[in-house]
Amino acid sequence: MDLGASIVGMIVILICIIPFVLISINNRKKGEKLRQKLFGFAENSNFTISRFDSWHHSSIGIDDQNSIVFFTRTVNDQAFLRQINLSEIQKCRVIISRKTASNSGEIERLELAFTYHNKQKSEVILEFYNAAYDSLTLSGELQMVEKWGKIVNDKISVVTPLR
Repeated sequence: MDLGASIVGMIVILICIIPFVLISINNRKKGEKLRQKLFGFAENSNFTISRFDSWHHSSIGIDDQNSIVFFTRTVNDQAFLRQINLSEIQKCRVIISRKTASNSGEIERLELAFTYHNKQKSEVILEFYNAAYDSLTLSGELQMVEKWGKIVNDKISVVTPLR
């Protein structure tokens, strides 16, 4: 009787654990694909990513030596790739769009906005999160956009501008 109960217990435990293991493996594979896409994008332009982050369907990285930011995002099976030369950028700012005007409203979008020295060039927006097609809850995107806003602004402050 004890052997039968032990076997049933082990089967129940396995049934509970297997979905988590499969989800973890799937997330690791997605993360690796995002990393490969970002690194491939940089390598095609003869640059090397020195720092990067990936989340959901997006990834961002920087070539510190050449001051180039690379960004990839896939929305509705359409890939967006962006390369930004920080020597052309005057400033970078974090945009947090909320559903209500107050700061307590639910976040709709998180973006990084790059303003060029050349005023004829329009601002470049990198979308980190959009409630319309990302998950309904944030899972680190706010910290990620703030982190990369700081990384970019720190890099801009030491880069010789191209005008």
